[in-house]
Amino acid sequence: MKIFLDTSVLSDTSFAGLAETLAEQALAGDTFLVSALTHFQILWGYSIAKLSPSRYEAFLEKFGVEVAPFVEEDATLAAWKRPSRINIIDALIAATVSRYQAIIWTKDSDFLDLLPRKLVKMV
Repeated sequence: MKIFLDTSVLSDTSFAGLAETLAEQALAGDTFLVSALTHFQILWGYSIAKLSPSRYEAFLEKFGVEVAPFVEEDATLAAWKRPSRINIIDALIAATVSRYQAIIWTKDSDFLDLLPRKLVKMV
């Protein structure tokens, strides 16, 4: 199974507690991804805080997390979802998740309006 990790999961203080679950899922053959937009948001947060992203980069490497590119198909699909201005980035991420036929782990309930319920795992 392909599992996208949302910004809300990666930036939450309880993320460290998910490490064991991630390891178990990886051993079961699941693969983890972040969208290019999530990747931007995380790196932007480190930049604004004037911190090194080395911990995040080490996480990506340790779990073999792929950064999924954002493509024209994602933009088209997201536009047809007609998101509010507040949910534009979430709609773009949801479109990438759909293209990969994956699920997303998130703390953001907005994804429940953008993807079928079975593709959203609230963590």
